[in-house]
Amino acid sequence: MAEYDREQVEARLNQREAELTKTRASIDSEAEGMTSGVRADVDQHPADSGTEMYEQELDETTKILIDEGEQRIAEARKSLEAGTYGTCIVCGKDIPPARLEAQPEAVRCIEDQERYEAGLRMTHG
Repeated sequence: MAEYDREQVEARLNQREAELTKTRASIDSEAEGMTSGVRADVDQHPADSGTEMYEQELDETTKILIDEGEQRIAEARKSLEAGTYGTCIVCGKDIPPARLEAQPEAVRCIEDQERYEAGLRMTHG
């Protein structure tokens, strides 16, 4: 198992969490601006309604991804506390340092992450 500078990892996890929080706040702020003021459906062209629905669905999908990111950050913090940070939760191999630098919340090696995502695609169409 590779050794990691705990303070550096915690700082990177905090940074990622702050990025997710900022993105969520931005989405919430934009959504609040869209719903306040004049009724959105008065004198609105049908194409505008479709665009608005698309943007709302995109925001909801982004929020789901943010939730998953926050969950992975929590899992990474638990593994850091347990001394298993940097170890794939599926196969037990070390997660490459470059992957952890890019995604400090990664809990799977690249191969197992690819299999995990392929399974999600199959499950959700």
